[in-house]
Amino acid sequence: MREYLEEGIKKLNIEISEEKVDKLMKFLKILMEYNSHTNLTAIRDEKGIIEKHFLDSILLMKHFSLNSGKAIDIGTGAGFPGMVLAICNPNIKFTLIDSVGKKIKFLIQVIEELKIENVEAINIRAEEFINSKNRETYDLGFCRGVSKLNIISEYMIPFLKVQGKFLPQKMEGTNEEKDSSKALKILKSSLENIYIEKLPYSMESRAIMEIIKKGKTDTKYPRKTGIPSKRPL
Repeated sequence: MREYLEEGIKKLNIEISEEKVDKLMKFLKILMEYNSHTNLTAIRDEKGIIEKHFLDSILLMKHFSLNSGKAIDIGTGAGFPGMVLAICNPNIKFTLIDSVGKKIKFLIQVIEELKIENVEAINIRAEEFINSKNRETYDLGFCRGVSKLNIISEYMIPFLKVQGKFLPQKMEGTNEEKDSSKALKILKSSLENIYIEKLPYSMESRAIMEIIKKGKTDTKYPRKTGIPSKRPL
């Protein structure tokens, strides 16, 4: 499986050291064992997990370059893309949040077993986590397949610094950018680019959106739990 991962990384034209690949493989092993008794991902085979979780996460590295700073992954699930990116970018401090306790319990085990020092995993909702201490303190935001863009943007943008970057991943062809223009304007952010990438083996397409925060977010956002989905911006 290591060769499958390494060849996939090579096909993406991204360089990742052997030491980091070692940790990714250990992460895969822990995930496979844990997933055998606790449902973390519907994908069960190793090749599927490597391509559709690991390599799918690594795709994001084409679209940011940060030597230090802070990143947040909302709705991280079993650590995608956040844990993979944290392993590959040890100089960036990652916060991974999810409302499902069993997934955060798993990630804490991964952090402890792999001795990963640049990650914190927290069982909490985004709207409960944001406060004066962490509002507008993150350089990068990630979110994969959680809610529509106009909804997740309300949760994510308040965490980012002005000029911070949000890189949500979507399936190609959702056209969510059309429905999100009003929300992004209210949140003082701009959709700068949509990058279409392909997974290296299946050649499935992925859309990575590049959203830049242009100004400070009104402190009334995000609104209370449930309101963004019921009444999207």
